[in-house]
Amino acid sequence: MTFLEIRNALVSHLSRYMGLKIVLADQIHPIKQFPYCFYSVITPYAPIGEMGDYSVTPNANDVGVTSTRREMPHATFSFTFVSQSRYVDVGTYVYGEDEAQQMAERAQGYFLHTGYNELSRLGIVVVEIRNVTNRTTLVLDEDVRRYGFDVRMRYTRTDERIDSTVGSVSLKRKEK
Repeated sequence: MTFLEIRNALVSHLSRYMGLKIVLADQIHPIKQFPYCFYSVITPYAPIGEMGDYSVTPNANDVGVTSTRREMPHATFSFTFVSQSRYVDVGTYVYGEDEAQQMAERAQGYFLHTGYNELSRLGIVVVEIRNVTNRTTLVLDEDVRRYGFDVRMRYTRTDERIDSTVGSVSLKRKEK
C-alpha cells in the first residue's frame, strides 16, 4: 500500500462514520458551515529501523527477477474538529465547545473500536491514539472551538525493482 492509499482510506472511513466531510488542513477554500473536521499529516513515513523483508520472484519469459522489499513504518495523523456557538433553529442553541469536544471524542472512539477492525482488514493497524485536547483559537472577536487528537498508524510499505539476471555461465579451467 502507498501512503496516499492509506490516507484516503483512513479519511473516507472516518468521514463516513462521523457523517461529516473531513478535509486536508490549510486548503484554499475555507469551510463555511459548522461543524467540520480537518486533518493534517504529521509524519507520512517513519521507519522503525528494520531492514525489511526481501523476496525475489522470477519474471515471465526469463526477463530478470523482481526484487521486493516490505517494511512496516508508522504514519501519524492529526484530526481537529471545529465548531462555533450558534443558533441552528429557532430556539435551538449549540455550544461550540461541547460540540467540538463530543465530535473529537466520538472520532477517537472510532479508532479504538469500529475503525480498529475496519482499518485492520485493509492492512492498516492503529498503534496509538493520543488524548483529545483543546485546540481553540481566536478568530476576530470570537472563539472558534477546536478539539482534536493525533493517531499513529502502521502499514506495510512495498518497494519493487526489476533486476536482470545472467542467462548462462561457462567455466574455464586453468591448466597448471
